[in-house]
Amino acid sequence: MRSTEYRVKNDQGGFTLIEIIITLVVLSVAVVGVLTVFTTAIKGSADPVVLNRALALAQEKMDEIIGDRMNSVRGFAYIIPGNYPADIPVTGFNRSVTIFCVTAGELNTDSGVAPGASGCASGYTHVEVTVAHAAIGSVSLDGLVTNY
Repeated sequence: MRSTEYRVKNDQGGFTLIEIIITLVVLSVAVVGVLTVFTTAIKGSADPVVLNRALALAQEKMDEIIGDRMNSVRGFAYIIPGNYPADIPVTGFNRSVTIFCVTAGELNTDSGVAPGASGCASGYTHVEVTVAHAAIGSVSLDGLVTNY
């Protein structure tokens, strides 16, 4: 019988089993880290429908205030905090209005004068409508109403 010799080549290319296992472990850890970031980002992002609804509710109240200003019966003197109390226009949303007199030089700073018929001699009232929701926090819409 003839004996067959098997030669082991030392120059064979390829990966050993341990190299493949280490690569799989490293890739698994990296994928878990990336997926965790995506999951956190998705949970932290505000629902666009809720955000759009909050903006629409703020704009609705601002339009009401501007409409009252343009109304010949109500006018500028009607725009006081007491006429726009906080409300819940839609379940889950809270809406509030802040109104204060400002001067032409400081349109974002309360002048300390109460708005109404006897106040706001400058003719400028700063109006801020804030809508809050648990999923998005709060959204604010600012405007300036003038007596001109």
